[in-house]
Formats: sequence, structure tokens, C-alpha cells
Amino acid sequence: MTQPHRSDLSSDLLEDFRLDAAEQFPRCEQLLIELERAPKSVERLRELFRLIHTLKGNLGYVDLNELMPVPQAMEDVLDALRSGRMAFDSLLGDILLLSLDHLRALVAQALAGSNSAADDSQTRQLCSALQALAMASPPEQTELRSVLLQQLDPSTRLQTPEAAEPSHIEALLDRHGIPSTSDLQFFCALAEAAEQRSPYWQGRTRRLLELALSINATGGYAEQPEQLAAAVCLHDLGMAFLPLELLHKQSHFSREERRMMQGHPRLASDLLKRMPGWSAAMEIILQHQEHADGSGYPKGLGEAEITPGALILHIVDTFDARTHERAHQTLSKRPLLRAILEINNLSGQQFSARWVEIFNHTLQQRPTLARR
Repeated sequence: MTQPHRSDLSSDLLEDFRLDAAEQFPRCEQLLIELERAPKSVERLRELFRLIHTLKGNLGYVDLNELMPVPQAMEDVLDALRSGRMAFDSLLGDILLLSLDHLRALVAQALAGSNSAADDSQTRQLCSALQALAMASPPEQTELRSVLLQQLDPSTRLQTPEAAEPSHIEALLDRHGIPSTSDLQFFCALAEAAEQRSPYWQGRTRRLLELALSINATGGYAEQPEQLAAAVCLHDLGMAFLPLELLHKQSHFSREERRMMQGHPRLASDLLKRMPGWSAAMEIILQHQEHADGSGYPKGLGEAEITPGALILHIVDTFDARTHERAHQTLSKRPLLRAILEINNLSGQQFSARWVEIFNHTLQQRPTLARR
């Protein structure tokens, strides 16, 4: 049976395709994020393969055959996973997320009447690279994954401590209209000194401050900027006093090690108790690991009990950890798409839904914030 040409397709058929795709793409993204937490989940992998296969078939049904090589190449990789010839890890998850995003853009262009996307050399290279990865032996896969990920997102890169940008924290506070008091100067100095404790921390305080203060401004200054700035500077100060082997440990923590890690907010909050005028910053620090649904620590508070600054800091702290190097990651800057999706996927659970929405709006207004 001859497939109908796109111009002959009914508007109802195209609308059905759009609606199906609007459900399939987000579900695929969610499954990829879930697979990072449960990489051996046969059920999730099976559902992901089925969704990609259905999407490929739907492309053919609406005469978008020229786009079918992308989901076919993704199927090849998923088939290698299902057969055990390849293991799922965070790099592969990032590659599939970005490939999915590329396909979504191609579909949108094609439905809008643009035919240039199908002949794009980037698409051909992507398909070839995915297929090569699917056929590669396990020793070859690691290097191929790194090369392909950097091809898909050039901002993903290795970063050495020497390449880290200077903090210039006080200048940043000045740009946000926060007076540089002697206390804040002291907090900035402590933050910059703590960054020297580990190569993974350099430049971190500046990034967190810029994003946190911008989100607070977008949200109508729910938190006093100087209190939020103090909390950002000091919230992980306690981490700097933990053993380096614990900070850089790549394997799972023991119960005692986890207790030590989770106790880090106490040091900074105890210091602020001795300094008048910083009680709000102290509360932000104590609560920045609490979750909106009450599953966080140390007290298991719900969103209504958590100060706005802590809700903001928890989002930006997680976002920075997902986009910059940590001991358990192989790349220093992972794709922004994944980090944003992970934050949104946990909206209303780990993170405040209201502040996630403001976080999204802030990045839309100032996209350079995410690339610092």
C-alpha cells in the first residue's frame, strides 16, 4: 500500500501525530532519567525501545520517512543494551537525551514545512555515530561515547582546575545591588578559601550566587538578597572540614560516612548563631537539603515549612552539581538539557513546583546563567 504524501494527509491525521509525539518525547526523556538511577531496569528499557519504535513507525505513516534514520539509529543502541553488548551509564543517557531532542527539532521543522533538516550533515553524522557505537566492542565504547557527547553538545568539556574562572564574588554582589558589609566580605573570603579545598569546587560559589540571586529577583525577592547571598557562601562550609578521601569518594557511602556528609550544614549554622543579624541565612543553610515533599533532611520538613531561600538554594545546588564536575562523573560539564529535565522531573517532589517554574523562567530570560 502506497504511503500518502504529506500534502495529502488529513489535518486530523497530522494532529494525531502531533499529540502522540507530545506524549512520547517527554516519556522517553523521563525513562532515560530513570534509567540512570536504575540502569539494569528491563521494564524501563523495554518501554523505551517500544516508544522509539512506535515513533519511528509514526514518522513513516505521516510521510516523514527522511527522519526515520534517527530513531532507527537509537533503536540500534537500545538493542545493544537489551542484548547485553552495552551497559547503560550517564554518558549514554546524555547521548540518547540529546539525540531525542535533535529528533524533536527535526520533526517540528518538518511539520512547519522545512525540508532542509532532513539533509543536515549533523543528522547524518549523528546516525552514523550512534550506529558505530552500537556495533563497537566494550573497550571502544567509552571513547566513542565521550566523542559523540561532545559532538552533540560542544559545551560539554573536561575542565582542569587551572581553567576555572575566578570567583570575583564581591563584584557579583555589587551587580545585584547588595552592599558589601564587613560580614559579607568575611563570608565571601571563607567561600573562596573553601573552594581551594577541592579542584571540583573552584568557581562554584560565583555560579551558585549568580543563579540563586537571579531566581530570587525573578520570583519577586521572596528572600532578602543579602541573607540569601550569605547562605550561598556558607552553606557547604562544613564540607571543607571533611576528609578529602570522603569528599572525592566514588563508591557508595557507608552509614557513618553518610551521617558525616549530612551533618555538614550544622557547622555554618552554628557559626552564624554567634553573629547577630544573620538568622535568616542560618535557617536557609539548615534547610537547604529539605525536600518539598518532606523526604529531605535533617527534619523532614514540607514545602510550607521551608524558607524560600532554602527552596531556591536546593534547586541551584543540584543544578550546578549536575552540570559541573564531581568525583563520580567523568565529564565536568554535562548537557544542560539533562540537568533542566531532571530538575523539572522532580518538581513537586524534591523541589518546589513554584520555584522550579521560576527557575525555568529565569533561564529563559538569561540563558547565559546556565552556561557559566
